[in-house]
Amino acid sequence: MRVLIVEDDFAVARLHRSFLEQLDGFEVVGAELTAEAAASRLAAGDVDLALLDMFLPDASGLQLLRRIRAASASPLDVIMVTAAPEPELVRQALELGAIDYVLKPFQQEDFSARLRRYAARRAQASALPMTALSQEQIDALQGRPPVRRRTALPKGLSESTARVVADDLQRRDEPAAAAEIGETLGMSRVSARRYLEYFLDRGDVEVKPKYGDAGRPQNLYRWVTPGL
Repeated sequence: MRVLIVEDDFAVARLHRSFLEQLDGFEVVGAELTAEAAASRLAAGDVDLALLDMFLPDASGLQLLRRIRAASASPLDVIMVTAAPEPELVRQALELGAIDYVLKPFQQEDFSARLRRYAARRAQASALPMTALSQEQIDALQGRPPVRRRTALPKGLSESTARVVADDLQRRDEPAAAAEIGETLGMSRVSARRYLEYFLDRGDVEVKPKYGDAGRPQNLYRWVTPGL
């Protein structure tokens, strides 16, 4: 995930960078002090996420955000990171498509958790099928907690195998990929993933992306509820 920091305070920009460098899958590709410099940098189209301050020397963060939305030729996510708590500014930022609004000062733990949730939603979006989405998938993309429900297994899945997959995942101390679970249980990665996605839809597991050197991120699954 390529990140551009737009912040006119050198010390704050360094703090953002230090937090990001401790997170897997995030790469800081630059830090700009002004709206004009940020707009020029973003025009290259090689940034995935911008951390944007509200107060810049030559323009407001909202003005830059409007400019980004009007001119962007490639998808760009924006998280506002600012000391401005005014409701009208928050409303305008969200209406312009900011995916989060983080107030300064903040704790590293909270900031990192927000970025991990964002990365997880982005990974889910990149792995979506080319078919119609379920309500649960749409909610997950918006970061909404799943509505826990007991649904019937999809066609082709069995209750006994679902319990085996659930038991295996609950015993693990660390999140696991579908291929790893499939290898352990003697099933294909595709079959394991179908069970894991079923549990994800029910809210039994959460997914976290693991980024490699190239290609799509690998989804890691972790059990989050007590029992099947």
